[in-house]
Amino acid sequence: MRIHSLSRILSLPIALSILTVLYVSYELEYQNAMIWILVPLVIATAVVIFQGQIDFWWNERNPATLDPPISDWLKKYDPYYSSLHPNQRQDYDNRLVMYMQGRAFASVGREHHDVPNDIQAIIASNAVKMLISKKDYLLGDMDRIYLYKHPFPTPRYQFLHTVETDIEDGVFIFSLEHLVPGMINPEEHYNIAMHGFAEAFQRVFPKEDFTYLDQITWDQLEEVGYHSKGKILKTIGFNQTDITTVAINHFFTHPRRFNLIIPAAYDRLTRQFGADQLSKLQ
Repeated sequence: MRIHSLSRILSLPIALSILTVLYVSYELEYQNAMIWILVPLVIATAVVIFQGQIDFWWNERNPATLDPPISDWLKKYDPYYSSLHPNQRQDYDNRLVMYMQGRAFASVGREHHDVPNDIQAIIASNAVKMLISKKDYLLGDMDRIYLYKHPFPTPRYQFLHTVETDIEDGVFIFSLEHLVPGMINPEEHYNIAMHGFAEAFQRVFPKEDFTYLDQITWDQLEEVGYHSKGKILKTIGFNQTDITTVAINHFFTHPRRFNLIIPAAYDRLTRQFGADQLSKLQ
């Protein structure tokens, strides 16, 4: 049986130690024994405070197996995943599972609900692909992902939109009815999940230089990604967006066309993201 939470396992002997000290002190009337309760209490406090880090450390070294239905879905809808060598796929699977375990997913609206693992994996696959060359494949402190069933307003943007990246609070918010189609059929639908991760990537890694993408035009991007600027803005629900974010999005979702139409930028992005695997999709 696989251990999913090392912190819970550690908590058991700590709790037994505390109970033992209390028993010795009160039942056997060894009052001086109470001083020893400080040791397990300090350890217990540390385990509670660093529970997330402890479990992540453990799971990273003992990764869970990716559920076969999720792997089958990725093979069907994600050419990048299908092109991976078995050894590369194992690393990808490990990172995907760790991302899902290391981030909080919630379906929001009137009530909060758990998000099914397949939906979590669909979202996480965007991050894993983008961060494949990064040691920090959890994307900094962006640790919560909220899903609405449909476009939503928020206190920050009080109009209907489908994607929001809140760096200060470490939150992604997506409209589920727009997210899944963008993953299944990117030629017909803009990928809002990759859009959100591209926004966050630029903020989490500010030293990454994307100024060379300033030379790209919207006409080029429209040719690469099948989507007009107006269609992209309508999809995300904003009046404007950063051309660099859209370029990064299209680099991952339409690599073959990106290489054909903007080869110089494609080569630099490939080196920058360590995305050599995309070249196999030509």
